[in-house]
Amino acid sequence: MLSCVALFGPSPSAWAQRPGKPATQKPKDPALEPRSETLATKDGVNITVYYFPSDQGKDAVPVMIVHEWKGQAAPYLKLCNALRKKGFAAIVVEYRGHGNSKTYRDLSGAEHDFNISTMGRRDADAIIRYDIEEAKQFLKGENNAGRLNLNALCMIGVEEGAILAGYWAARDWGIPSVGRMKQGQDVKALVYVSPEKNLHGLAMSNPIAEPNLIGLPTMIVAGKSSAQGSEAERVGSRLETVKKRFNQGTATGFELLLPKTSLSGPALINDEATVIPKIIKFLKSNVRVSKAENPWIDRP
Repeated sequence: MLSCVALFGPSPSAWAQRPGKPATQKPKDPALEPRSETLATKDGVNITVYYFPSDQGKDAVPVMIVHEWKGQAAPYLKLCNALRKKGFAAIVVEYRGHGNSKTYRDLSGAEHDFNISTMGRRDADAIIRYDIEEAKQFLKGENNAGRLNLNALCMIGVEEGAILAGYWAARDWGIPSVGRMKQGQDVKALVYVSPEKNLHGLAMSNPIAEPNLIGLPTMIVAGKSSAQGSEAERVGSRLETVKKRFNQGTATGFELLLPKTSLSGPALINDEATVIPKIIKFLKSNVRVSKAENPWIDRP
């Protein structure tokens, strides 16, 4: 297990004792410290996730961040720290071929490197089906340990990661409960940052039009003069229209944020001062935890 300090620098809980002052802080609970985890997917690929736990127990809303194609987890430290400070649990998925998830083993056990230049639709499908799903299974373990509420899961997808997050959310909502056993339908809000139009044949328009996702609170963020600005406006307009059709003329739970900047992706998140606070405000306003709303459930 690699400490997040090795990747990101000091964790948000790092503190320094002042000279001449006795230490009074209680011992830290390792389960509540930021850390990396290596997860084995069902198709035999080891992926790395970076996890920032919450101290809110069963009231903690988890947020899964899916980075852009050819990206990695490192640029999302600021976002993770801000989410954690407000009581969320945050996890960044470095999916196959990216970051520290760049190798796989063939049927003979020999190790190979993913070649991102040749990765295509089959790999994108595997990321959705196996990598993001394995990150959810990790969060299920945290849920059952009482450290978060998986039933209030939020997704943040960035650039091509918005497409992957949307497709996975649609897949998750397609998994029915079996009797009283809840298996899917955990995503309760979506945030698409600088959404791209297409990734290896997967179109952003599909999750936008997905019936199971239309009713979910959805926020679209893009720099107005960025490469994704016009696409964000187009997708946002389409989603707003669909939401109004289903909600008697009101686009409940929808927000389109277009700061006047050419920044996009992680740069937009990190360098445009309004973005992180407004994402957090959106999630806080739209995803609540109580016995009546998104209650905590022990998962099989």
